[in-house]
Amino acid sequence: MLKFAVKRILLALLTLLGASILTFTLGRLAPGDPVDILLSGVANPTLEEIEIAREILGLDRPVHMQYVSWLGRVLQGDFGYSYRTRIPVLQEIWIRLPATMELMLASVVVMIVVSFLLGIVSALYRDKHLDYVIRFFNTLTAAIPTFCVGILLIIVFAVRLSWLPVLPGGDFRQLILPALTIGLGSGAGLSRLLRSQIIQVMQKEHVNAALAFGVSKSRVIFNNVLKNAMPPVITNIGLFAGALLGGSAIIETLFSWPGVGRYAVEAIFGRDYPIMQAYALIMATIYIAINLLTDLINCAFAPTEDILGVSMDG
Repeated sequence: MLKFAVKRILLALLTLLGASILTFTLGRLAPGDPVDILLSGVANPTLEEIEIAREILGLDRPVHMQYVSWLGRVLQGDFGYSYRTRIPVLQEIWIRLPATMELMLASVVVMIVVSFLLGIVSALYRDKHLDYVIRFFNTLTAAIPTFCVGILLIIVFAVRLSWLPVLPGGDFRQLILPALTIGLGSGAGLSRLLRSQIIQVMQKEHVNAALAFGVSKSRVIFNNVLKNAMPPVITNIGLFAGALLGGSAIIETLFSWPGVGRYAVEAIFGRDYPIMQAYALIMATIYIAINLLTDLINCAFAPTEDILGVSMDG
């Protein structure tokens, strides 16, 4: 257990280092120059003014030196200042992070409710009309891009029916549409996994014996099958939860949600490197931490031979 945990933690740290390198490098490979933002109020800036601006922003040094300097500051909790507002990036992110976490939590609740409801019902009614309807819904929902789902929900529930608000306004109902938009697709994918796991466990001998003795299928599933089907489902809940957090930027922008994702999208259009780097690194950290925690939970509950024979070698 200890060896497994140490190995996973080291792997997580290496992954985070790789994410920091990609985050720092890709932003600078994109077209555009943040100096233009700093000098946006200057008409026809001279070469000297441009060089001074690049020096102020720290862009006058080689990229590798910029990265080492940036990483050293990040390790001390300093993500720099926004090019546009000159406000500390970390301060701006902490202000907006609670809204993003609120949306993520609501989306995870939607994902879990949808996945368990559809997955269990689909398994109970395997190869019947209800199963086909649920499988069609799952495939359709998983195939449609998330922002398209959001637009459809806005048209139906906000514009046509006027049941739910689109813009944030201090009402809990403001969470429903963006949470449904993010959670439905992941819930559909997770429900397919849950259905397949339940069906696989249902084919075990002890389950067939219980059914042969007259125990109802629903009782067998809820009392026995789900326990054996849960490990891969828990793993994927962690994966999906991390993906939801990182992929919420477009939905936050669509619903004008005052979260970190919307802030990062604005930074991308504004070529604000410190914000882009901080957002990507913090989201990567949270995603890796969620997956690390999921691995450790599965390790704690897995049989010893599975940990040593599969996880440790795999």
